[in-house]
Amino acid sequence: MSTKRLNIDILAKDRSRQALKQVQGNLEQTKKSVLNLKNALIGLGVGAVVKSFVDVGKEIESLNIRFKFLFGSAEEGAKAFDNLSKFAGTVPFSLEQISRASGNLAVVAKDADDLNRILEITGNVASVTGLDFETTATQIQRSFSGGIASADIFRERGVRALLGFQAGAKVTAEETAKRFEELFAGDGEFASATKDLAQTLEGTLSMIGDKYFNFQKELSSEFFDELKGEFESLDSFLAEYENEISGIARQLGGYLQHL
Repeated sequence: MSTKRLNIDILAKDRSRQALKQVQGNLEQTKKSVLNLKNALIGLGVGAVVKSFVDVGKEIESLNIRFKFLFGSAEEGAKAFDNLSKFAGTVPFSLEQISRASGNLAVVAKDADDLNRILEITGNVASVTGLDFETTATQIQRSFSGGIASADIFRERGVRALLGFQAGAKVTAEETAKRFEELFAGDGEFASATKDLAQTLEGTLSMIGDKYFNFQKELSSEFFDELKGEFESLDSFLAEYENEISGIARQLGGYLQHL
């Protein structure tokens, strides 16, 4: 090996050691500043089980915010979510599905109590048609907003005929909603469809899953606010020292080019 090449290798290694020592010193302060996040980060890294609790917490938080604005107040929104949870515990559809679908249904509901009525109709329609709850909710929302003609999938599944509407006939949103109410709620012809489906193995397994979801919900509520606070602190710290962190990254990247 030539003396020149040897000097270059020695210089590169020496610069790398200096850079790493400088980075280590700069990051020591960062380590101390985020030490209070240790338990939260470890908790998130233990696996899918703990992550599922965090995901449930995020989903519930987002849904409560949506309900707050859709129903005009935090109290009415919280009532809507409680009603939704109770409904999920008695039907063969998962609470996750119902939660994701509820935003569409809330748009056509007058208040939290009216949402219960629409949830009942949606569940019975899903049971009769074989559609999943989310798809049914989307079609119900379209039907209640623009009439049965707005719900393409319902037309394909024969729901229009089931409601007694002739093909090509103009039907208003009010007439559509009234007919759904007559057939799929209260003492209607198909009002017991969800209850019957709930007695099947599929329905039983779904309700077991809902009870586990409720367990996750209760558990996540105990630590979710604290965990969110820790990450808010981390976000503030990263924003405050953004320039310093970027400088360290650029410096380290420059020295590593010479390795």
